[in-house]
Amino acid sequence: SLFVVEDFKNEIKKTKLFNDFLKKNKLNDSLIISDKNSTSKIIKSARNIPNIKIIDELGTNAYDILKYKNVVFTISSIKSFQDRIEKWKNSIT
Repeated sequence: SLFVVEDFKNEIKKTKLFNDFLKKNKLNDSLIISDKNSTSKIIKSARNIPNIKIIDELGTNAYDILKYKNVVFTISSIKSFQDRIEKWKNSIT
């Protein structure tokens, strides 16, 4: 499943709060593809949650996308990903 969430504007300091957000939205076993600003705000709270991986938008790869049940993009990261795909597509044509 693919989900797009808003960029994380505030730092989430507690693992419990981030875990509650994931459970509420049924985002267990997720790959979170985040922009740099959002990554720095959630990395500490998410690192101890099992079956969650956070990667930067530039580290997006097919293996991780297929491995996880849910793929979560932030708005900024999906725009960046779309731009990368467009550049790649234009380079092969």
